Amino acid sequence: MSDKIERRFLPIEGTELRADDVGRKLAGYAAVFSTPATIAGAWVEEVAPGAYSKTLSEHDIRALWNHDTNIVLGRNKAGTLKLWEDGHGLQSEITPPDNEWGRPVLDAVKRGDVTGMSIAFRAVKQEWVHPPEGSRELPKRTIREAKLYEVSPVTFPAFENTSIGVRAAELGLDEAEGDVIEQARVLVRSAQRGLALTDDDRKLIAVARDLLAGVLPTAEPESEQSRHHSDAARDGEPSSRVPSARHSADWRVRELYLLGIAVN
Repeated sequence: MSDKIERRFLPIEGTELRADDVGRKLAGYAAVFSTPATIAGAWVEEVAPGAYSKTLSEHDIRALWNHDTNIVLGRNKAGTLKLWEDGHGLQSEITPPDNEWGRPVLDAVKRGDVTGMSIAFRAVKQEWVHPPEGSRELPKRTIREAKLYEVSPVTFPAFENTSIGVRAAELGLDEAEGDVIEQARVLVRSAQRGLALTDDDRKLIAVARDLLAGVLPTAEPESEQSRHHSDAARDGEPSSRVPSARHSADWRVRELYLLGIAVN
């Protein structure tokens, strides 16, 4: 089982979130089956039919607004959230409360301001397929069983940060070095979701880690890193390869930490 809670967004192109004028219900597909999707630029993923059948019968699932646990729109144990699978995917029907937080959501969907659904889940059973050696294809992940926590109508989709390739130039790295770091990022993100790394994968990640370490004065946690940057500036130490923006240094420390975890 993956130890991470994940979120996936299904936009209007993939389904339709609609409001029922008569029964005050929100209905639409919260997930679709056997439809490959590229996740955060790191892997290709699809959900197998039946992946939610067990969780629907066993678990207490909520419908939230924008994943906000303070705004509960429905609950399957209360009968205000209905979830079921068909041949296409996971269908949902929410009966939001007739109160100050339920009515605006219903109105937003009716107006077309909100058109998508998102789910929060944990992968229980999954299969990973490595691309052929030397291929630029992404790993493929098939989710066979998932534990569902909640479904949410959402204003914006939530995607994982994929900026490491863009930021490579900021670090003073050339294109080839940036490509190595990008490949390592893909592997690390995939490994966090259960992909078994090969020895070659770990070697590539180790190279990327060393590249990042070369533009970092240290690999300490964020708060310590930021403090040392300030100390270095006061002492007049050179920092030609360290951008002045604090978030850039913090970002590099986080990436270095993740790459270090992956090879240890």
